[in-house]
Amino acid sequence: MKMKFITLIAVTALTAGLTSCRKDKSDSSQMEELTQQQTNAGDDERVMAATDEISDDANKIIAQHPRLRGFNYWGIFTGQVTPCNTTVDTSLIAQGQVTVTFNGLSCDGKRDRSGSMTIQLPYDANTQTVTPWSDAGSQLTVTFNSLTITQVSSGKSFTLNGVRTITNVNGGLVDNSPTFTTPILHHITGMLQITFDNNTTRTWNVDRNRLIERTNNVTTITSTGNASEGGYSNVAMWGINRLGNMFYVTIDTAIVRSSTCDYDAMSGVKIHHGVVRDLTVTFGVDQQGNPQTSGCPYGYRLNWIDVHGNPRQCIVAY
Repeated sequence: MKMKFITLIAVTALTAGLTSCRKDKSDSSQMEELTQQQTNAGDDERVMAATDEISDDANKIIAQHPRLRGFNYWGIFTGQVTPCNTTVDTSLIAQGQVTVTFNGLSCDGKRDRSGSMTIQLPYDANTQTVTPWSDAGSQLTVTFNSLTITQVSSGKSFTLNGVRTITNVNGGLVDNSPTFTTPILHHITGMLQITFDNNTTRTWNVDRNRLIERTNNVTTITSTGNASEGGYSNVAMWGINRLGNMFYVTIDTAIVRSSTCDYDAMSGVKIHHGVVRDLTVTFGVDQQGNPQTSGCPYGYRLNWIDVHGNPRQCIVAY
């Protein structure tokens, strides 16, 4: 494997989800800074990927129940399955509520999950009607109840509490249709309390859009930031990170994921503002950090200017 040297840092990937960046061990500030930047990018990516997966699980459950998806919505639901290693309580489905308890690996085997979430669609007690998820403008509230998620490849974990609201802007459902005539747009907002595996608890806010398209059974998901916070636009996530720093993550170039590559990001750029040094994360690169031109990408690239004013780079595998 080739190594790419950026000043004093040599970048090489060891195994999926891990990265090794050679550091000048005589410079403790450089070593600490690199560790912090890897933590900043890794925490953000793990939280986003895990919560998006849970939202997709909620959609799968809703799609199986006409009362939730809409009695008049006709789609292709054959093959829709309950998320792996879950127990689904539908005792309050008439009021638009379902509770899901997680007790094992996700279907792709990437995450181990325990705890629960409650999904709630709008319910009118006077008319005893549920606003279907397929209706344009319908809002799904997802409440996380001490939901612990562990990434199998790294062993890193975090616990979620809090509420996330998803608005189905244009209506429609993510069903098993080979092609979506109209893209499905989900606007995601919320406030989450996240307890990391070093026992620090932080509050993170989210405000972003997730556009879901499908053509010939290939699904593409495009994420963009939606908020203006801290003097920044296109903010997708903000709050206090595990190191105690106020941060703002902007999506400066839309992040595109595809089912052809197991929903790893094919392209896109995020910038972490307010961390130890502003950090640029470029998705969809090869092992040398260049944009992947064919096939599935290797990972993402971290770039920042260190305490001495030198450019630094690190490649992280998906």
